Amino acid sequence: GDELWLEQLQPDDFASALNLDVLVPRPGGRFIFGRLLGRDAGKLHLLPLEAGARQKVVADPAWIAKAVRLVRTL
Repeated sequence: GDELWLEQLQPDDFASALNLDVLVPRPGGRFIFGRLLGRDAGKLHLLPLEAGARQKVVADPAWIAKAVRLVRTL
């Protein structure tokens, strides 16, 4: 399988991940992975990678992690 390497970002650095793929923590130990479309008043707007997926909004995450490298074994 593929390996995805991520860089953890604090709220002050979220803007550096705009239009990139990010992992965002959600309540209950869950996560959402998708393209960061924007940030508005502490809310992040994400587009999941599944075809036909609807935009998701996550309020005030403590951190996010942006994808920096994809490693695919041949």
